[in-house]
Amino acid sequence: MISLQNIIIITIGFLLSQVLIAAKVHVRVIGYVLGHSRTTTGGLLTAALLLSYGLSVFFSNTVVILAMLPVVKKLMSVFTDQQNRKILAALFYCALVFGANTGGMASLTSSFLNVYTTEIAHSQSLPGSEHLTFFSWLLGGIPASLAIVLAGRWILISNIPEGLEPSRLPSQKKTAQFPFVRPLSFFLTNVGITIVLSASQFIFKPAPVFGSLNIIDILFIVYLAVFVSFSFIYPRKVRTPENVLKNIFFLLLFTIAFPVIFLSKTLEQLEARLRIPVGDICKVLDGRLLGMINYCWQGLFRERFATLSIYNSNSVLSINRIMLEIPWFGLFLMAVTVIFLLFLIHVGDNPATPGIDGWLFTILAEAGEILTSLSVSPPLLFGGISLFTIFATEILNNTTVVSVLAAVILNLQSAVAHEQLFLLLLVAVSASCAFMSPIATPVNALAFGGFEKLSIRTIIKLGLYMNLAAALLITSFFLLLFFFL
Repeated sequence: MISLQNIIIITIGFLLSQVLIAAKVHVRVIGYVLGHSRTTTGGLLTAALLLSYGLSVFFSNTVVILAMLPVVKKLMSVFTDQQNRKILAALFYCALVFGANTGGMASLTSSFLNVYTTEIAHSQSLPGSEHLTFFSWLLGGIPASLAIVLAGRWILISNIPEGLEPSRLPSQKKTAQFPFVRPLSFFLTNVGITIVLSASQFIFKPAPVFGSLNIIDILFIVYLAVFVSFSFIYPRKVRTPENVLKNIFFLLLFTIAFPVIFLSKTLEQLEARLRIPVGDICKVLDGRLLGMINYCWQGLFRERFATLSIYNSNSVLSINRIMLEIPWFGLFLMAVTVIFLLFLIHVGDNPATPGIDGWLFTILAEAGEILTSLSVSPPLLFGGISLFTIFATEILNNTTVVSVLAAVILNLQSAVAHEQLFLLLLVAVSASCAFMSPIATPVNALAFGGFEKLSIRTIIKLGLYMNLAAALLITSFFLLLFFFL
C-alpha cells in the first residue's frame, strides 16, 4: 500500500523536523555559518535559500517555512539600513520561498501536491504509476530541483541593491567541528531508514502477507509507532511508569484541546494583523481551556499548569508548543483562498450535471485541451503545459490548477504508454514553481504571513524571473525523461 507508506513518511518527517527544531539545529547551522564564513548579503541569502531547500527535500516544505521564519528574522537583524528594509525583507522572503518550493519538488512527501498527484496516478492505474515511490521520486527530483535552486540563487544575488550589506554581525563562538553532530546523526539515521524501506518497496515489490499489507507496510507501521512513542511518550529524563503515564495524558489532553487553541490563536492573529476587534474572547477561551486542563491534570497528578504554553520537559516533543507556534495568519490566508477559489469554480455550475462545469473550470479545461493538442511536438506540449500551469497557479492556487488539468490529462487519448503519467507529473512539479503571488502555494502564503513589511514589486519581479527559469529547466528535464526512459 503505497498510500499508507506515504502517509507514514509524511508523519515521521513532520515529527523528525520538530525534534530537530526543538534541538535548534537550524539556528545552530546558521550560527555556524555566521561564525565560519565571510558574511555578506549574498552569503546570508544563499544560506537561507540552501538551508530551506535542503530541509524541504526531506521534510514538509510548509513545516520548513515555520522553522525558518525565526532564523531569517535573526539574519535580517544584522542589517540596519532602514531605507531598503522592504527590499531586504522581500529578498529573504524569496530565498525562503525559492528554497522551500524547490525542495518540495525533490521528494514525494515534501509537498502535499506530490502526494495528491501520486494518489491520482495510482487510483487511475496509469501505466508506470506502480514505480512512483519515495525512493524513485528522489532519483529524479534531486537533480532537477538542484538546477532550479541554483538558478534561484543567481536571481537573488543579481538583484541585491548596491550597498546593501550587513552593518553588524551577531557574536558567534567559533568551534573546530560542527556543534550538531548528534542531531545530524539522528536525522541521517531516520532518513536512511525511510530510504531503505522505500527502496525495498520499489525494487522488490513484496506481496501482501496480512490482508492488503505487505512486509514493508508492516515495518513502516512499526517504525511510526516507535517514533511517536519516542517523541511524545518515552520519558526524557526520569524513566518511571508515572512519567510515561504523564506524557500519555499530556498528549491526549492537548490533542483534545486543539480546536479551542485553533480558534483562539486565529482570532488573536486576525486582531493583530487585520485590526479586527475581538475583545476579550481570546483571553476567555484560553482561561477556560487552561482551567479544564488543570482540573483534569490536578485530579490525576496533583499538579497545575501556569499557562497553555508550558513546556513538557519530560518528553522530547511538547505537543502544545507545536500547536501554539503555528503561524495562524498564514493558515487563515490559505483557508480564505481555498474557500474563494471553490466559490469561483462553482460559479455558473449546472447542478443538473454530475461533474463540475462552472465558468472558471470550463475555461481552464478548454485551455488544457488546447495545450494537450500539441502532443505531436513534445517540446511545445511540455513547455506550454509548464508555463500555463505556473502562471495559472499564481492566481488560482496550485491544488486547484492540478485538479482541473489532471481531469483533462486523464481524458487524453495517448499514443505513448507513459505520456499521461509524464504530463500529470509535469503539471504537479510546475504547480510548485509559482513564486510571484502569496496565494499560489501554501509555502508562499505561510512565508508572506511571517513578514510584516515587504516590497511587493521586488517579489513580483524576482518571482517572474524564477517562474521563467523553472519552466525552462522543468521542460528540459521532462523532455530528457520522455525521450530516454
